[in-house]
Amino acid sequence: MAFTNLSIDSEIIRFKEHLKQENNNRILFSGIFGIGKTYFIENFFDNNEDYISIKLNPVNYSVSPNQDIFELIKFDIAFQLLAKNPDFQKTNFSKIFAGQFYVLENYKNIIGELFLNLSKLDHHVNAIIEPAVKLGKKIEEYAKKVNVDEEKELNEFLIFFKEQKGTIREENNISELLTTLISTLKQNDLNKEIVLVIDDLDRIDPEHIFRLLNVFSAHFDFHGLVGVNKFGFDKVILICDIENIRGIFHNKYGAEIDFSGYIDKFYSKEVYYYKIEEIIKNSLKTILIKLKCNQTSFNEQISSQNSYLQTELQFLFSFFIDSGSVSLRSLISFLDKEISLKTYSLQSTKLGIGRVHSSSTPILFIIGILENFFGSRSNFIKAIDRAIEKFPLIYLEKYGNYTGYTIGNLAMLASYNQTQLLVNDKESESYKYEILDWTIEYKTEWYNHSYGIIGYMQKVYQSIAALDEESKSDHNIILPYFQLFKKAYFAYNEIVKKID
Repeated sequence: MAFTNLSIDSEIIRFKEHLKQENNNRILFSGIFGIGKTYFIENFFDNNEDYISIKLNPVNYSVSPNQDIFELIKFDIAFQLLAKNPDFQKTNFSKIFAGQFYVLENYKNIIGELFLNLSKLDHHVNAIIEPAVKLGKKIEEYAKKVNVDEEKELNEFLIFFKEQKGTIREENNISELLTTLISTLKQNDLNKEIVLVIDDLDRIDPEHIFRLLNVFSAHFDFHGLVGVNKFGFDKVILICDIENIRGIFHNKYGAEIDFSGYIDKFYSKEVYYYKIEEIIKNSLKTILIKLKCNQTSFNEQISSQNSYLQTELQFLFSFFIDSGSVSLRSLISFLDKEISLKTYSLQSTKLGIGRVHSSSTPILFIIGILENFFGSRSNFIKAIDRAIEKFPLIYLEKYGNYTGYTIGNLAMLASYNQTQLLVNDKESESYKYEILDWTIEYKTEWYNHSYGIIGYMQKVYQSIAALDEESKSDHNIILPYFQLFKKAYFAYNEIVKKID
């Protein structure tokens, strides 16, 4: 499984339409880390004849001083332009013509030198020449004083300033050469646009981020260059996670500083959000059945068509993807290793053999798999909290075994301290678990030939607040699902502590 196994055709069409919008010459391309932004952009420009792309990776500049960033940018642009075989401007003068040109440009110095050399041969000549040369110099100095050329002085100041390396107005010979080369590429390929792509912007030092952004924004505003990009690029694409940039900005300048007013100048139309989440979610089944675990029962259940374990993992991963906790890269990386889970059993006085086995209790398996995926308890809790923040309430189909099991299992585990995962003694008996304003009634049942147990929700209702009309529907259950999931995970940790 890899990025290349996913179809990104629909996203390519959407991005192409975005690029072709009139006057859309600055694009901010946003997506979370590991979602496949780099792969998408490279694939897009490698297979699109309308554009010639020049790509920068500023993460390579992380060890360089801040003032050198712009020089490194120019180096990378120049290096890639050379690979495009541009036509360099070359001028060949004959020695005779070059000599004539030199004399015309430097005749005053040449005459002065000739006179001085003649004076070495004849002291009488020297008596005349030296005063004449000195007089000429004095005349030139006086002329400079009386003939003030304000425009010339201003131009000289501007030229001096723009030739200083590292300033935001820097326009030295190399900068002018890059602009000329890009213009030449445009002339050679009249139907193509030249695009500068700056990747992984949010993965570099904050000082570098804002230095790089400020260099380009200063050019946007300079001399009324409305819509004109640095070096003459038709389009500049900045690739990052806009939320990361927002966080870095506020950390650097303060939470009260308006981020939108700052970042707006870096895109012409609107932020382009890379939307591959639906593609990943539609591929979850294909991804998950490739998981390998040291537990045989897991491998059997994950590959079984529409098994509860497979369905539940697809359901949970979908929400973790939507809340930004799971990337395509992390999923693919997870496939490359075998998951190692501990097996354990829990004491239960009311079960026939007195034990509940983790490998036969689906909810224990599922949480163990997810904790393994996120790498640590703290990372897993952060992912759950992000899901709670984005999805404080979710809707589930009221009828159907899956809804009954997903809610029932979480309620069963969350109430571990009260029920100890015991199977209900009587057919009519059920347990209750309360969370916020909701009450969940559920039963526990034998699972997998009595070696494990499973919870099944029978009823969910709000204790206090009235539901809105939509949530009262016979077809939906509204529930603070991930708050319930967090309680279940805390109970899971208590169980594991006892085992350890």
